[in-house]
Amino acid sequence: MIPPASNGRPIVLWFVLLALALRVFTFLPAVIDHDESTYLVIADSLLKGHTYFVDYIDTKPIGIFLLYAGLMSLFGKSIVILRLVVALLVALTAYLLYRAKFAHDGHHQSALWVGGLYIFITSTFTFFGVSPNTELFFNVFTALSLWLILAHPTIWAYGLAGLSLGCGFVIKYVVAFDALAFGLFLLWLAYLKKRNWWTTLIGCSLMVIGFAIPFGLVWWYYWSQGLEEPFLFYSFQVSSRYPNTRTLEVYTVFVLDFLVHFLPVTLLFFYSLFSKKIPTLTRQLSGLWGLLTMLIVLLPGKRFGHYFIQFMLPYCWLAGSFFMIQPSPLPAWLQKALSPPWSFRLLAFITALISFLQLADYLGKPDHPRNIANYLRDRLEVEDRIYMANDQIVYHLLDRASPIPYVHPSLFWEPKHIAALEIDVAQELEKIYAAQPRYVVLRKKPKDERLSPWLQEFYTRDTLIDDKSVIYRRKVKGSF
Repeated sequence: MIPPASNGRPIVLWFVLLALALRVFTFLPAVIDHDESTYLVIADSLLKGHTYFVDYIDTKPIGIFLLYAGLMSLFGKSIVILRLVVALLVALTAYLLYRAKFAHDGHHQSALWVGGLYIFITSTFTFFGVSPNTELFFNVFTALSLWLILAHPTIWAYGLAGLSLGCGFVIKYVVAFDALAFGLFLLWLAYLKKRNWWTTLIGCSLMVIGFAIPFGLVWWYYWSQGLEEPFLFYSFQVSSRYPNTRTLEVYTVFVLDFLVHFLPVTLLFFYSLFSKKIPTLTRQLSGLWGLLTMLIVLLPGKRFGHYFIQFMLPYCWLAGSFFMIQPSPLPAWLQKALSPPWSFRLLAFITALISFLQLADYLGKPDHPRNIANYLRDRLEVEDRIYMANDQIVYHLLDRASPIPYVHPSLFWEPKHIAALEIDVAQELEKIYAAQPRYVVLRKKPKDERLSPWLQEFYTRDTLIDDKSVIYRRKVKGSF
């Protein structure tokens, strides 16, 4: 339940306002991170009846593309509106964390801090939460499942929690580690409190069944369409084909980079982890959950900051628990700064500072993909095709389809992806040639010259956009 002093509406409203204030200047740029561009373009294709893993291909599960397709069906294709929805999802995740934390230990102030910290740290740095990556979406389902488990400890709630985690799993398979943490914690809780083991085992079994349902439905769909082979290949085999050559030093720097970026929260986290003034169960849940999510952050061997967004849930959960400690270990001046009315002034100052930095970062430089789209829009006929070697968001902005299945440029241009996905480069080039795109857009210094002979014969250099991308216009219709 929630604190008697509130029916929940003011708290969720504050979370929404905070998320909007911190992220408002991220609504306008066409691109913050190119992964989001891929989600949008493939979601466009799903809305037009194409099949993921067949007509258009990426390395992620289908969930994120279905989610974006659903959002675009409801709210339209405006990037501004979709970024607004992301901000609201961040606020919802914070609110669910707040509800779960209060259900767990009944401490209103620490629950507020848990939710507030999550909004702040996911809304500060571009590659640690601002860009709309999959983690921001599946974290909603993880937070919902945690609230169901802690606020409604019944076997049916466990089943619903499993279903929620399963929805997150089809967005990104790493959610299995959150599910494992919650399942182990429930078994540990039953052992400590001498609960009926049969009840716990039945609840955990329902949780596993619920978890399996979303993925089972996706598998069934591909099987019923005779597409089980590509589904299994892209779901399981591809990820195992990427070599992991990272050293211990690289891993250490990667983790330290995250911890230093959020140093004040890091200090609260480690203080709470080792403080005996924090309830043992809180530290046990946070420690187990944090350990497993950190493990899956590091296992792929890729240094992508947004991977840490999954770890931010237990990170904020324990860091916010610091404010349960009485008397507070903070010096008097800092306690005063964190108490009304100074806390509101501090909140306003930090929010304004982050917003100002985002204003300079996102609106203080040319919106390159949008400039490309604006140039091409009035020059394209309805039937004209284009090929984007980079900046795939232009397909979405102009409502055009990619001539090849590999929307994310790196999949088609980088050798490691070509090998992992077993891409027949010659065959895909033939698809580009056959599409006879009216315009081809390449970066000024392309990584690969494989298109050069074709461009020299059939295209002429049309213009240079932002001293960054060259637009080529077809001279005559024909094939290579």
